[in-house]
Amino acid sequence: MTLTEAHDERGCHLALAGRLDVRTVADVRLPLHRTIAAGSTAVHLDLGAAHIGDATGFGLVVEVLRRARRAGRPLVVVAADDRTRRLFRRARMGSLLADEVLAGAVG
Repeated sequence: MTLTEAHDERGCHLALAGRLDVRTVADVRLPLHRTIAAGSTAVHLDLGAAHIGDATGFGLVVEVLRRARRAGRPLVVVAADDRTRRLFRRARMGSLLADEVLAGAVG
């Protein structure tokens, strides 16, 4: 699991790549929390190259959302595979999904 971070005038772009599950969430949890706590702009979360492997992986995404809200930072998922999009909709979090990938997202 890798985390890539970039910043521009639209906000903070975070891209996760790899399998997000009980074995890998610890690798990215603290860096994600620090990034959210340190900034003040919108957070664009790119899950296009990530695979949410279990409930722990999805739980980390929900945790990131809650931290962003508490920090006053809007969060939107700018890329996700079909399975991940279905998970968001089932959890009634579909409003977090961007309609299209932002140009210039982390890659």
